Amino acid sequence: MQRKRRFLCVLLLFSFCLLIPQISQAAVNRRVNARSAILLDMENGRVLFEQNADYLIAPASLTKILTLYLVFEAIEQGRVSLSDKVVVSRRAASASGSRMGLKAGARVPMEEIIKGMAVVSGNDACVAAAEHISGSVERFVVKMNAKARELGMTRSHFMTPNGLPAVGQVTTAREIARLSIAYIHRFPESLAIHSMQSYAYCRRSHHNANRLLGKCPGVDGLKTGFVCASGYNISATARRSHTRILAVVMGAHSPWVRCSEAERLIEVGFRETGAPYNDLKTVAPTTAAKRKELSAGGRRYAGGVQRAQAKKAGKQNSLAASGRTKLSASKKPALNDKKKINNAAKKSTAQNGKTPCRLASGKNKSGGVVSGKKSAGVKSAAATAKTGRNNKAKSAKYNREQAKTAVKKKNNKAVPHAHALKKRANG
Repeated sequence: MQRKRRFLCVLLLFSFCLLIPQISQAAVNRRVNARSAILLDMENGRVLFEQNADYLIAPASLTKILTLYLVFEAIEQGRVSLSDKVVVSRRAASASGSRMGLKAGARVPMEEIIKGMAVVSGNDACVAAAEHISGSVERFVVKMNAKARELGMTRSHFMTPNGLPAVGQVTTAREIARLSIAYIHRFPESLAIHSMQSYAYCRRSHHNANRLLGKCPGVDGLKTGFVCASGYNISATARRSHTRILAVVMGAHSPWVRCSEAERLIEVGFRETGAPYNDLKTVAPTTAAKRKELSAGGRRYAGGVQRAQAKKAGKQNSLAASGRTKLSASKKPALNDKKKINNAAKKSTAQNGKTPCRLASGKNKSGGVVSGKKSAGVKSAAATAKTGRNNKAKSAKYNREQAKTAVKKKNNKAVPHAHALKKRANG
């Protein structure tokens, strides 16, 4: 009986040991909230997880990895140097989408162009680099497709050096992973640029769209991308101890989902390879409610960016100015009040034998703008209006005082002594 119990205990222990890798594999096989994804161990090329990895999708700015590959290859072969002055054409300067801010006719070092592509994701920088290396964008695109075939990217086709939408421009998560591995293995020094969280050009600071930098331990690249046709893409790589992991996520719903799913895959990858990993809650798949929350956060972020841009462009100042104009227009005195003020001013100045001034319009008889100190008639009218404030409905002088204040605020000019105008006219 005792022997039978021992046998059962050993059998249960052995069964538990067999279940451990299956539980880990189940964690890897959870669905990623994106159209396609793939996770690889870059040390041996082993695929740890894949989901629709051969699904054709627009590469967006992940195209720039191939563009950078050709740029670094040209530098390695001596055809181009980092100190080369790249002349920016009108075509490059007018590139749409994300830009580093190149101006037509500028001569920019190739090193700055590379940073503009890798960190800023500048579409203008890609066109400038393509024209500098091959003479034209079209010839450079031919080289891109030839290099893609050489790397084994048989299902990918590229039409632009920057990934802007174009008919027939497609790739897959598996082939982006193949390109990323070849790029990192051949040009590991490029990660020093891809890991930059920000880059300043012409006194303007640009932030890297890869939000895993500085957040997920070990992440030092690689590239993000977005077009409406595909959604949010990322090729992310991280190194811990002697293990490097690559996670490619294509077609996420928002930048938050993109980075969250990539981080989840990276942590699962390190756990599978035995390297240090964080047992984060993000290892669990993002629920529909969480995805909705993240998308709402993305809309709020976009709205905040738009408000900041509007403020920078001075739009809020113009709106405030228009609001002040409407307010002053609502306080503008009626035409009858203007006539009453003018008549009162004429009457008071006629009694004193001085030149009458048109108080309501801010001009004298000759049409000149009035400036200087208040006349005696104005002072007496103001004093009379002040005494009648307790009976607003009956006192027309109070209305004259209010209209006079509004006119003075509008013109921002005071009324001078009438004798000063005479002296000025005679002088």
